[in-house]
Amino acid sequence: MQNKGIVITTAVLLTLVSLFYLSFPIATSYYDSQAAKRPDAVAQQDYKDSVKYLGIYSYQKCLETQIGLGLDLKGGMNVILEISVPDVVENLADHKTDIAFTRSMDEARKELQATQGDFITLFINAYHKNAPGHKLAEVFATTELQGKVSPTSTDSEVEKVIRSEVSAAIDNSFNVVRTRIDQFGVVQPNIQKVQGAEGRISVEMPGIREPERMRKLLQGSANLEFWETYNSEEIAP
Repeated sequence: MQNKGIVITTAVLLTLVSLFYLSFPIATSYYDSQAAKRPDAVAQQDYKDSVKYLGIYSYQKCLETQIGLGLDLKGGMNVILEISVPDVVENLADHKTDIAFTRSMDEARKELQATQGDFITLFINAYHKNAPGHKLAEVFATTELQGKVSPTSTDSEVEKVIRSEVSAAIDNSFNVVRTRIDQFGVVQPNIQKVQGAEGRISVEMPGIREPERMRKLLQGSANLEFWETYNSEEIAP
């Protein structure tokens, strides 16, 4: 009998806890419907900022506490963003007016569209064909890559640096996307790099009610610039 009492008590407690957390989606849905009756977006947001569920939880806290619902149940946006690997590679290079380089970039871009292969490999193969006897270091031994690529670097060394720089650019873009989504106030977004598709980021955002605004936010360019820095002894030894 004592064990039966413990089981019943535990079941009741679990039920109460479940009901408590299930009440948050109901509360946010109610507040959303009431906010929608306001005349404009400012009034709607003011209403949401003013409400307190159970006299304690703000609207934003309700969103954060509620049990996550997938896109199928809650609606929202599912988008794929793509970082242009060819553009990253081109920005790393010098001699952009070199005929062999520009021809290799053009050929690699066309091949990429046809095969969806690895752009860096496609470009390097095209460059070896269009500039026989020349090394990648002639194009990528730039000020920006100083200390990473030198005129004596082998093609394999240069390729390793290019891949590292492209990977860093993708990571930076991933962080920019996450920051923008967080600033928008999206609750429980799912942001992942697409496996097997370099430069692509999958973004799932449940509950988005302003898709056009979010689309513009995500599509806005992030102007990232890299500046060469020096130690004081390098300037005035």
